[in-house]
Amino acid sequence: MHHGKTLTLFISILALLPPGRLAARPSIEEKAAQLLIISSEARDVSAAAAAARAGLGGVQLQWGSYSLEETRKLTETLQAGAAASEEKTPLFIAVDYEGGSVYVPTTLGLLELPTNMMLGAADDENNTATLFYLAGKELKRAGINMAFGPVLDINTNPRNPIIGIRSLGSEPVGASRLGGAIINGFKAAGIIAVGKHFPGHGAAGQDSHKTLPEISISTAELQATHLVPFKKAVELGIPAIMTAHIRYPALDAKNPATLSRAVLSGLLKRDLGFKGLVVTDSLDMRAIAARMPVPKAAAAALKAGADVLLIGTGDPRAAVSEIAAQVRSGAINEARLDDAYRKVLKAKHSAGLFGLAEATSPFDKAYLEITGDLSRRAVTLVRGGGLIPLPKDKKIAVIIFSPQRFAENAIHLYRTLLESGYQASQSFFDIGLKNGELKKIKEAAAGADLLVLGSFQWTGAQNATQRAAINSLLATGKPSVLLSLMNPYDIPAYPKAAGVIALYGMTAPSMAAAGEVLTGQLAPAGKLPVSLSK
Repeated sequence: MHHGKTLTLFISILALLPPGRLAARPSIEEKAAQLLIISSEARDVSAAAAAARAGLGGVQLQWGSYSLEETRKLTETLQAGAAASEEKTPLFIAVDYEGGSVYVPTTLGLLELPTNMMLGAADDENNTATLFYLAGKELKRAGINMAFGPVLDINTNPRNPIIGIRSLGSEPVGASRLGGAIINGFKAAGIIAVGKHFPGHGAAGQDSHKTLPEISISTAELQATHLVPFKKAVELGIPAIMTAHIRYPALDAKNPATLSRAVLSGLLKRDLGFKGLVVTDSLDMRAIAARMPVPKAAAAALKAGADVLLIGTGDPRAAVSEIAAQVRSGAINEARLDDAYRKVLKAKHSAGLFGLAEATSPFDKAYLEITGDLSRRAVTLVRGGGLIPLPKDKKIAVIIFSPQRFAENAIHLYRTLLESGYQASQSFFDIGLKNGELKKIKEAAAGADLLVLGSFQWTGAQNATQRAAINSLLATGKPSVLLSLMNPYDIPAYPKAAGVIALYGMTAPSMAAAGEVLTGQLAPAGKLPVSLSK
């Protein structure tokens, strides 16, 4: 490596380190340890905490029948170990939280999720996003910050012994939509979602826990089917993707995906443009462990392009030693180790694992406070219609129309209603409605006593189908409040809305502020800065 590049990379890594570590360059062993996640049960917490004190990157909690409070104590013990380490870097604390066959009721005190196939059958991305937002908040309460999910495998083999109901379905577009909803829900809750198993486990006929499956399909079929949900996940900014212990001869005739440079560095990072964490499936599974010892598998996966190495019940000290030896011998380029280490620290900072004081500067905090204050002051009550604040004895349907990338922000309105004790549902639709969606929109409104409708307009060329859908709901005669989410010039298009609130932008603070107005917590003080046509 050139010395100039080494210095630049080192400086960028130092910028991510917590206070107290800026004066010391981490050793190769320290960097390697941060890439490792071990699995642990509650009875092994002392061993896991000791590994955390030695600089371990993370712990995957195994299922056990504990209360949420007991799980919280467990995660606090683990994080206390990390806080006592040389680098004082918080742990990733992860669970296989996906519902179905890898989860049983009452474990770790967490809520029981529907299976993914159940979600696929229901085909309701709005409620799916809401479900995983709420599930994510439960994980956070338990001290868990990473979820090995959603499962993005397209189950094209009915005899698949390990995926089955863990899959959202066999149709890639629908599975991509629902997978995206899960990602958005987890993101809104502050959980690091890990989509799995790249490049797809759904066509397998064998269980990679027991053997190494091989899937002999063409790259064209892979692109048209199995990669579709992963491409969507990358577009949505998923923070992490897990590899599959499967050999795809069309991509790499020798190596399973987890150990394949062609699959990880080539297909996932270069071709799909994925910039987040590449996480291995557990390297103590037979598909890998039958080929080589776990420490050597960890080194091989890192060399191929993996950033986070799940070693299961493997020995972290042995894995660190193997990686360090291969870096020093030149078998693994130190730049590859540095890249993975930098990405791990960046992900931990982005997820807020270091805490507010270390994750943001005083300037960031001031900026966020002012942004929130201005957003609340801007909310404008155009007309109240006697509906605001909303009555608490009514069933409320919140129906939001906006581009998909704003879905995460929409949840802040729903959360405010929920936390204020309202009986509310929320549905989210793109501004460009497709055939058959009007029926879903009417179904979303059917059981409600009162409607809150979000209209999204960039310019005067507002999408006609969105306008028609909102006016069809207003024509039902149900009491309705219109939220003008972006451009207030859309307000005259909805003369039948009894209540109208203008937000001027669909940000997280503005959506939360709208919820506060609707629930009577905030007196709207904004004034229309433009004249609207009558």
